[in-house]
Amino acid sequence: MAREYARYLSVTHRDPDWHKLSTAHHDCYMALLSSEDLTWAGVAPYMPARYAGLASDLNEKRVLKLWSELEAARMIVVDVATGEVLARTFLRYDNVLAKPNLTKAFVTAFLKVRSEKVKKVVRLELSKLYQEYPDLAGWKQIEELLPELFQELFQEHGR
Repeated sequence: MAREYARYLSVTHRDPDWHKLSTAHHDCYMALLSSEDLTWAGVAPYMPARYAGLASDLNEKRVLKLWSELEAARMIVVDVATGEVLARTFLRYDNVLAKPNLTKAFVTAFLKVRSEKVKKVVRLELSKLYQEYPDLAGWKQIEELLPELFQELFQEHGR
């Protein structure tokens, strides 16, 4: 199932980290979140030139600067070597693990991620979610489809 829209949560406006960012950062981040190329793992192809074409005042150099600053703010993770960009909290705010079918789509997408750097951050985000929401419906799919990852989460949290 392809994504048709991006979630923009009103709690964003209460996030002090979000307040520290400029409007250009907000727009750049939302362009990533709403990209039709963003997978259910929260990963998009590293194509700054494509994003530069989304606004008349953007160019590739500016996108690269904004992405660098978003990465420093821990909003995204970039791996130039593998050509991947991760929207770090995508799984949390898109409620991917709340729905079994979306969790299956996540697993499919996660298995295609080439970047060890990105995978490490996704595992960390999954760990946080597991600790906070151990009863999400999607954990069953993770356990079935990625047993080694589920075991890692299970051992880490003593369940």
